[in-house]
Amino acid sequence: MLLLENTAGTKNRMGGTFEDIRRIMDHIEHKDRIGICFDTCHAFVAGYELRTEESLNATLQHFDEVIGLDHLKLVHLNDAKTGLDSRLDRHEHIGLGYIGEDGFRVILDDARIKELPLILETPVDNRRDDRGNILKVRELATQPKED
Repeated sequence: MLLLENTAGTKNRMGGTFEDIRRIMDHIEHKDRIGICFDTCHAFVAGYELRTEESLNATLQHFDEVIGLDHLKLVHLNDAKTGLDSRLDRHEHIGLGYIGEDGFRVILDDARIKELPLILETPVDNRRDDRGNILKVRELATQPKED
């Protein structure tokens, strides 16, 4: 299966909108062999709000209307070093960026996401390593989200 990944919406690149991905999919002959990898950082910096239950629902509903949730196969779980709609692809440690801990509690609690494979593409530096980010994801996944 070929997985297409959403992009940060950087200038002169396709994939920053769900409509871009749909256009690419429409030109692939074997649509049954196409899946989508949803990158949380890329979506957020491309302008898709993910930090509240309402905004995540709206984003995933739009995804479903344009692409179809049945195509969602994998999530790249990354926080963002830059703000909403900044169009800059800069991954940050889980909970330390603009999506933040509360945003990841919402994302990790969503039934459409929680059963999917999650891959971290977070930095490794003196603040946290891969193990530390995995532990943070597990911690946030078990904490109740704030209303």
